[in-house]
Amino acid sequence: MQRKATEGNGRRRGSEGTRSPAFLGFLSLSIAFFGLPLPLAADSFSAINTIKTAAPLKPFARDLGGLMGSDTFHTARVLGFSGFELSADDAVQFDPDKNDAVLRSGGDSPISLPIVQADIGMPYRFDGFVRGTSYQGLTMAGGGLRYGLLKTNDKPWAPQLLALVEGDVATDPYFSATHYGGDIAASMGNRFIAPYLGAGFDATSVTVGSDNPYLDGTSASVLEPRFTAGAQIVLKTFVYAHVSYVYMHRQNGAQGGLGVRF
Repeated sequence: MQRKATEGNGRRRGSEGTRSPAFLGFLSLSIAFFGLPLPLAADSFSAINTIKTAAPLKPFARDLGGLMGSDTFHTARVLGFSGFELSADDAVQFDPDKNDAVLRSGGDSPISLPIVQADIGMPYRFDGFVRGTSYQGLTMAGGGLRYGLLKTNDKPWAPQLLALVEGDVATDPYFSATHYGGDIAASMGNRFIAPYLGAGFDATSVTVGSDNPYLDGTSASVLEPRFTAGAQIVLKTFVYAHVSYVYMHRQNGAQGGLGVRF
């Protein structure tokens, strides 16, 4: 009898371990961060050193800003006070702008940018978030605020609506960039799936580094729209996946990822 009880406890502990939200969450984040990105080659940005006119800078800023501005929301429901979320995401643009001589010279299509993001719920329907990446020489850090425009309602298919603002900075051996964005998002759903829609903008500025003797210190700025349609899917308690289509500065793209939400 004693041996039977011990075996039962052992099985129960093992079962709980494999189903724990923390275990599943960190496993999911690892898969997302290391498996989803469609990598930029190591020298994708180095072509910025060879351009002799400023004409390609605005198309390059559009492509970079669209990637930096993606993945800031996966549903329009705010977390609520003391809520927490951690996600590993990947933003993809299927093809560089036809006038983006920088990324087209790198030969990469599609182009992508993986991003890790952490969110915390605050009082009065506010969420704060920080995000960043260090990838193929590009280092980005930023964050922002979300605000729930409607009172939080967890009834199935109750509408949710939020507004958000964000800011990011990026550095690379060949250039630096700043990005500011804003979005309005709406969603409806149940405990398993929440489709969402969003519309926003990306204001991006790129400054060429000193390695380019023709354009050292030259800057270009753009302001472009971005539209998103997708869904967040609950895979397990606290663990979700999201995928969406993104139309940014007249280019087609997508975003996806995995996360944990408490």
